[in-house]
Amino acid sequence: MKIVSGLAPLLLLIFACRLCSMTGAHDYDPYKGSVKDLLPNRPSVGLISFKLDTSQSAEFDGATEGVNADYTQQAGSISVPVKLTVANFPSSQDAAAALKAFADKHNLVLETKTKSGTTVGQRLSWGDGKSIMWSNGSLQCLATSSFAKATSNLEEALPF
Repeated sequence: MKIVSGLAPLLLLIFACRLCSMTGAHDYDPYKGSVKDLLPNRPSVGLISFKLDTSQSAEFDGATEGVNADYTQQAGSISVPVKLTVANFPSSQDAAAALKAFADKHNLVLETKTKSGTTVGQRLSWGDGKSIMWSNGSLQCLATSSFAKATSNLEEALPF
């Protein structure tokens, strides 16, 4: 009986951690880890899956760290490349300001960005949806592809 009662707190902690990962609850304001560690190798949404092909460090004005990544969307026998850029800014305000500056410069309209029904930042798209930029906490992300659906699928599949 003591073994069972001793395991209860551990099982509760495991359940809580699993629930956070399922709901996308993460602390990205500000994000304090390595941006490369954020990139999942095989994100998916529904029957659509992606494979992380490459990632390399990159520098962006005002960002503390950045990464460029290449993903391939797999849907049946169809493969579509999608480029992803993730920059980590010192704060969510800095990421939002960079997104707003980009939107203003290109006359684009900012929208609300939600994840699992919760507002997490802002987003904008252009090129008939072939390019989508969004913020989540101190992260600013840009996904581009020659197919709009592949771009939005990757945005949805990523945890941030």
